[in-house]
Amino acid sequence: MATPRIGYVRCQRDDDYLRSLETVGALVMAVDPAGDPSHLMREVDGVVLPGGFDVDPARYGETLHPSCTLAGGERDGYELDLARRCLRDGLPLLAICRGMQVLNVASGGSLIQDIPSQVPIAQPHSVPDTLTTIAHELEIVPGSLLARAVGDGMAVRVNSRHHQAMKVIGEGLQVTSYASDGIVEAIEAPGAAFCVGVQWHPENFWESGEFLPLFRLFARACLDTRVARVDR
Repeated sequence: MATPRIGYVRCQRDDDYLRSLETVGALVMAVDPAGDPSHLMREVDGVVLPGGFDVDPARYGETLHPSCTLAGGERDGYELDLARRCLRDGLPLLAICRGMQVLNVASGGSLIQDIPSQVPIAQPHSVPDTLTTIAHELEIVPGSLLARAVGDGMAVRVNSRHHQAMKVIGEGLQVTSYASDGIVEAIEAPGAAFCVGVQWHPENFWESGEFLPLFRLFARACLDTRVARVDR
C-alpha cells in the first residue's frame, strides 16, 4: 500500500501527533516553523498544523488581550503562509487546536482571545488534568467530513486545552461542530479534498483509538490528492 507523506510543523509536544500519524501508516516529514514553506509543499501530500501558543491578534486586526501568550512572529508567519498555500493548492490540511485558529485567521477570520473573560457563560475549555481528561461533549454536523470520521450526528466526548476560539469565521469555511455553550469546535472548507480544523486534541487518544478514524480519513485524502496531482 502506498504511504502518504505528511508535513508536520513541530511544536512543544510532538510525540502524540507523530504516533497518531505513524499509526495510520503515514511517513512524517517534521519541520521547524521557519523560512519559506514552498519546499515542504513540493515534498508532501498533506499538512498537519498542531497546537501551541496564541496567534498575534494583530494578524486579524485586534489589540493584544492580557491573557495571551504569543507563539512568535516567525511561527505565525510560517503557519499562516502554509495554511493559505494548502487552501490555494488543494493540499489536504488537518489543523488541531492552535492549528484550527491559524486556519481561520489565514482565511480572514478572527478569534475570541480569551474565553473565560470574553464569554463568561462558557463552560471550561481549558482542562489540563491529564492529556485525555474529558472536558465536554460536542455535536457534529451531519454530512461533514468530521461526521464521516467520528459519526454522523453523534455526541462526541473530547478533551480541551484552549482559552481561545473562533469569532468571525474565515471566508470559505463553515462550522461543523459546536459545544453546548456555542463555542465552535470544528471548521471545514466545503469542496476541498480535506480541510478540517478541530479545537480539541484528537492526537492524545492514539492508544485508545477514538479519533484514529479522523487521521485515517486525512491520510486517505492525502493519497488521493497525490494520485490526482500525478494524473494532471
